[in-house]
Amino acid sequence: MTDTGSNERYERHDLLQPGAVETWSGLDRTLNRPVTIRRATADSEIGQRLRLQAKALARVEHHGLLHILDTYDEADHFAIVTEQLPTRMLTEELAAPNGDTRRLAATEAICVVIAVTEALAVLHSAGFAHGGVDAEYIGWRAEVGWVILNGPPTDDAVTIPATRRADLASIAVLAHRLIVGAAPQRRPDGTWELDPVVPDVVAPVLARAISASDPWPDLPSMLLALRSVVDELPATDGTGGDRRSVWQAERHWLAPVGILVAAAATLVGVALVIGQPSEPATDASPPPATAAPDAGTQPVVTVVPSAAVVATAVTVAPQTAPTAPPAPTTTQVRRVPILLESITDFDPAGDDRIEHPERLIFINDGDPGTGWSTARYNTRDFGGLKDGVGLIVVLFGDEPHSVERLVIDSPTAGWSFELYASSERNRTLIDWGSPVATAQDITGSTTLEVPSAEAAALLVWITDLGDELPNGGHRVTVSRIEVTTTISGAEAPPSTDAITP
Repeated sequence: MTDTGSNERYERHDLLQPGAVETWSGLDRTLNRPVTIRRATADSEIGQRLRLQAKALARVEHHGLLHILDTYDEADHFAIVTEQLPTRMLTEELAAPNGDTRRLAATEAICVVIAVTEALAVLHSAGFAHGGVDAEYIGWRAEVGWVILNGPPTDDAVTIPATRRADLASIAVLAHRLIVGAAPQRRPDGTWELDPVVPDVVAPVLARAISASDPWPDLPSMLLALRSVVDELPATDGTGGDRRSVWQAERHWLAPVGILVAAAATLVGVALVIGQPSEPATDASPPPATAAPDAGTQPVVTVVPSAAVVATAVTVAPQTAPTAPPAPTTTQVRRVPILLESITDFDPAGDDRIEHPERLIFINDGDPGTGWSTARYNTRDFGGLKDGVGLIVVLFGDEPHSVERLVIDSPTAGWSFELYASSERNRTLIDWGSPVATAQDITGSTTLEVPSAEAAALLVWITDLGDELPNGGHRVTVSRIEVTTTISGAEAPPSTDAITP
């Protein structure tokens, strides 16, 4: 059923969920993109609360929450427009072929729960409670991960009142269901009983979340506890067989790439063997054996201005006398990473001068599926609101470093940035001077060579947000930052880093 209503920009297609707040699939005809439309009767109490909540939540953005794109009035209804709902659901990951509920490995389950808890924590920080999450309302979006689907609006506007306490308990119930296959059981006295399948390191975290006497004081406290137990859990508990998780399935292309690399290495080896000059046939006796080159001989590595690394083998002349060969002379240059003291967001032209500081902890966390991201803007030039946003990278130590290379991993396509270097952390863009390097139209990992920069801090200044996201809008996500320098001389130990191009 298609119902365009009285609004010229948005058309409603299918009623996905009836109720006091209806959920419709729809289309933004101006941008030709699918959206989700949620609406309520304008003059009802729920409709009035929905209007107030939409205004407050419009500035709240997290990849685990549906972002409010627009609001409008339609006849006697008030409607909010959000991103399209994901089509892959967590319940599909839990469904076994025989109709039973499949359990996730504990590590996989806790990672899902952490992603959901992070989104709820952002909602709480904005002054709202959600009302409780469940697997039926959690979906997977390839570019951002797990997304909570029931909200906005949250139950603050529907079932009054929603409480933060209920959110905490719902996270524990969700974790139990993912690990065990069912919710925890209530005892006659009203307390909860956890299944013995729940790992020992996880059980206390869940028990406290559903405790009536001593619950977690807030979501950030529980989030820290959940993160602390991940490394103590095995990657699998044997219940899932060889089933791949949804994020592992997203990276199945790595296998053929590895095969191609191995094949290329084999061809190079064969070419080198074929290219060796053959010895002429002769009846003469072979010459006396010469002394073999010393096994400790290392290649000479030279870093040229273009930052290419050239390796030249050191040859050792044959020794005709039975004396020991002289010690080989080597020059070693290796590239090493510089420790990072801190990474902070930089938004000098923003209303609040911050740009998602709560997501900075996901840079360099070892998971390429997470990362810091900018806010979402309508256009790639920040909606004309500002010239850019950035990240300040402070290098460890009291003295400036000779920075030679910057590596950034990002899933964003088509974005650009300028790199600034300074001996101190500056508050305004003009204080950073002129950029020392630029990178444009980036997709995936990028390596930027830095020409002779002495710096204690770097500014990655994003000037272009890149291509439009599948669900509308523009933003840049950064998952890894590495800054390197080079060490030369005898004190530099051998390292394969030295011949990394």
